[in-house]
Amino acid sequence: MSQILKTLIVLLFTFCLASAQSGSASNHDEHLYTLARSDLKEFAQEVSKNAKSELGRAQAIVDWLAKNFEWKPTDYQKRTVQEIVDRKGGNCYELAIVAQSAMKELNIKLRRVHEVNISTNTPDRSDRARKKVKELGNTYSVFGRHHNDHVWLELYDSAAKEWFPADPSSGLVGVEQWMKGRVGFGKRFSLNPITEDMVVPFAIFAADADGKFTINRTQHYLVDEFSRLYGRKFRKQPLWKEWISTLDLLDDKVAGAFAGSLNLHEYESEIDQLAAVYEQLRAVLKSK
Repeated sequence: MSQILKTLIVLLFTFCLASAQSGSASNHDEHLYTLARSDLKEFAQEVSKNAKSELGRAQAIVDWLAKNFEWKPTDYQKRTVQEIVDRKGGNCYELAIVAQSAMKELNIKLRRVHEVNISTNTPDRSDRARKKVKELGNTYSVFGRHHNDHVWLELYDSAAKEWFPADPSSGLVGVEQWMKGRVGFGKRFSLNPITEDMVVPFAIFAADADGKFTINRTQHYLVDEFSRLYGRKFRKQPLWKEWISTLDLLDDKVAGAFAGSLNLHEYESEIDQLAAVYEQLRAVLKSK
């Protein structure tokens, strides 16, 4: 048998094996989707059956949703979890409540998280946002020309006795993965291309027992963990002090916007300032 023929046989065998594995994975995903539509608890148990901790089970659920559900832009329609599953997709809030419902079936302790982030500068979004504020009030000022809001989850891992991020629309779970994917300066990983428009969060609040976003997590993620991520290299930089002081200022304003008592669009210059500081910190890191 010639060497060329042997090579062709090996390539054909490899292709057939890969096709069989791909078909098997596709069938398994279809089976999981059928379970999600009919029995969310059974779905959650099946998709996370190999995980050993709350964090691992959450990772399995988030990974599957991020890979198999489509991110869809906000259309301001209210949907049940069942309707979102049947639709096989939704915005960040909708994907979060599906993941939350699935994780609750596994008795994972959860809380919803609402952030506002610096996003790609988009003037036409500013026009839409200002119209929404006039129509529906200040709570809609959490998105605008240079900022946007985003919803995800925090889960409590009893083994570590800590709260960890879990973002169903981006597929990011755990502090290290989330920090590198949402705050870090390096190449970012995300299962959702929409996160490419979200430069960095600047206000993060978790929901309390009443469902109100009053638990401030900005310091934890955007100061303590941000500093740790880069070996505390920024701490002696004047820019770092400016970063923290501007975060503190905007944190209070975002809380007001969540409550409907303040229009965040009035603080666009401060948001622009924070975006500039973030890029300056990136430059400082590159120069070291």
